[in-house]
Amino acid sequence: MKIDIIIPCYNAEKWIEESIQSALSQTYENIQIIVIDNESTDNSYEIIQRVHSENPEIIIGRAPNIYPFGWTEPVEEALSLCSGDYFTILGADDYIAPEYIDKIVQILSAAPDKIKVLQSPVLGIDSDKGITLDEIKHSYKNLNQFKQMLFERCPVTTPTVVYKRELHDEGIIRWDSENCSGAADYDLYFNIADNGIFIYPYPKWIGYYYRWHSDQATWGMHKQTTNYDLLIKQKWLEKWNNG
Repeated sequence: MKIDIIIPCYNAEKWIEESIQSALSQTYENIQIIVIDNESTDNSYEIIQRVHSENPEIIIGRAPNIYPFGWTEPVEEALSLCSGDYFTILGADDYIAPEYIDKIVQILSAAPDKIKVLQSPVLGIDSDKGITLDEIKHSYKNLNQFKQMLFERCPVTTPTVVYKRELHDEGIIRWDSENCSGAADYDLYFNIADNGIFIYPYPKWIGYYYRWHSDQATWGMHKQTTNYDLLIKQKWLEKWNNG
């Protein structure tokens, strides 16, 4: 089983090397690491190039920054350059434990025909204060319960999601950043559920470190005048009520 680790990067010069090195340090060997810069205006791409010169097995590239607070362009570019059985998207400001992908493969291998999308808890890291925070995780028993939870909040730890590649090839995995901006992942989870696919919530933390800091896109989305979450909820409520 081959796993693609996609690292989209925008202005993450403080963190990008640690993120890439954590991917390079995985104990599971059948991986491909793809780092795509999203027109960073800091030194991120220079750092990426340097790390690549020392680790030529990494695939690197650049993608235009069309939609703010999202990763559609770099992720789609990365997916055009790789063809693993599954892929996951590692934040350029996050990092993963050495056994992270190995544990993912163990979970997927236990039910390869059943688990097409997987999520697991994240362990928060407060970079401004240099402290470890609590785990963030979600729990639900079936697809119907997941659908109900979607209208309350996003019940997915987005950075940990692992997707079966065939779902992207079939057009199910798509990020509508044009209409949803940085909330495109939220809209994607509705679409996944609409296609009858269960996002399996693994209950135990397996190695994803999520970094909270003042420059992350999450805070930029909170400042937007358009409530994209509300628009997404209204869109899917209307569709499912009329379906």
